[in-house]
Amino acid sequence: MSERIKKEIKQIDYDKTQEFFKNRAEKFKDSNPYSVTMYQDSNPQLVEKRNRKETEKLFPLLKLDEESKVLDIACGIGRWSDAIHTEIAQYCGVDFSEGLIEIARERNKKSENRSFLVGGAASVEKVLAENNKGKFNRVLMIGIFVYLNDEDVNAALAQVERICEEHAVVCIREPIGIEERLTLDNIFSEELEDNYSAIYRTRSELMAFFGEHLLNHGFELREEAYLFEEDGLNNRKETAQYYFVFER
Repeated sequence: MSERIKKEIKQIDYDKTQEFFKNRAEKFKDSNPYSVTMYQDSNPQLVEKRNRKETEKLFPLLKLDEESKVLDIACGIGRWSDAIHTEIAQYCGVDFSEGLIEIARERNKKSENRSFLVGGAASVEKVLAENNKGKFNRVLMIGIFVYLNDEDVNAALAQVERICEEHAVVCIREPIGIEERLTLDNIFSEELEDNYSAIYRTRSELMAFFGEHLLNHGFELREEAYLFEEDGLNNRKETAQYYFVFER
């Protein structure tokens, strides 16, 4: 059964999401690599423009230096690893899709201080501990909460706070519901040629999560805004890309 649900809370099926990203990984092409997680398969120019705009806007806000230890949760194929040319101490990407992590490892096999681990956002603490990873001072969460049910948004953020060093920057970019919460439950997308499930929360809903797990633990909201001002980069009526930068 497929549904578009407004305002009401409806859980999405993670098994279907796993299958969706397995299919996405199989569609990977070197000629348009970022479309795997940014979609727009038939419009590589839009993918390139969106990627460039996002990284140009958010990169300076990370304040990276040679002591930065970057944790990229829901890293996909390592798109943000590609964007980081600054010398940093380490980068660790985590994603629940084995297919995407395989691609990320292949694309970064010559990078000595970059690693990629399979694991979900709600179990990131365990994954890092099992791989002898310590704490981090930079955390990226790019387009992840849209694929998590509410209880796992709470779980992920609680763990992020614990695995952050005393001083840390957390950068979150998320598609939000502009006017109201919208859940797509196993909706067929002609653009993606697959069934798709996602939860688009409003800014206020997200801020409630951030307040509990970040603001109540010493973080301050340094900056927030819509990611794209240009109409050409926004092609959705009900949702839009938004970013938050927290610092402690």
